[in-house]
Amino acid sequence: MLGKTMPQRTATYAEAFFPLGIGFERASKIILQVDRRLVSGEFIAQKEMRALGHNLVRLFDVVEQVCERRYPGDSRFSRPVDTVHVHIVGILGEFAGGGRYFHLDYLGGANSSGGDAAAQWWDVVVAEVSKRHYTKARRDRDRERAGIIGSAFDGVAIVRDSLVNGADLDSIEKAVAVSSENDATIPWCRMYTLQIARWLVRILIELGYDGAGNPDIPYFAEFFRSLNQEDVTLRSRKTWMMSHH
Repeated sequence: MLGKTMPQRTATYAEAFFPLGIGFERASKIILQVDRRLVSGEFIAQKEMRALGHNLVRLFDVVEQVCERRYPGDSRFSRPVDTVHVHIVGILGEFAGGGRYFHLDYLGGANSSGGDAAAQWWDVVVAEVSKRHYTKARRDRDRERAGIIGSAFDGVAIVRDSLVNGADLDSIEKAVAVSSENDATIPWCRMYTLQIARWLVRILIELGYDGAGNPDIPYFAEFFRSLNQEDVTLRSRKTWMMSHH
């Protein structure tokens, strides 16, 4: 869904954040449940699991502790902690804690903006990814193209729009430039996000092997191996299908 985000449309970010946040949360909780089952023979009680809440940072901290205990020194299970990863987890965590239900809350009179997560994504994640991976050569070409298109529509078209962070988008040239930057950064945003998913998936797959023979623990590789890919694939592949058995 990240591939369909549009910097002028908050809803497109919510459509991506919703399944991502839920997926990260559930994967983390499954890891903790399986680890507990392997260690103690029992699953985590409902009350204890509910107390973990939706805080992705807290959940990932506990998952990391499981990795350090089970697979010390194995780089395959190293938590992604680049600045971009940290921002992604923070934004998705905040969204899971409040923004996920903003539209229902708004009907009840909530005053906060439902676009906070989208604005943060554009201002922080996309900005950092753009700085790293939107090359000067491509940026210059895109700006030249935006200028040409803007000139062609000068005096003919009127643009009245804004970005998810509230910045005005009042010309064809600006609109084309923003669209170009978005197109250039989406594959990299997808890669950084899926690196987090890959970390969780690798742990699940290994736990499935650790629990071989236990009827309560499936071979997670059968479900999630499609996400255990190299970075170049995480950038280039636009759709992902999980196996179902």
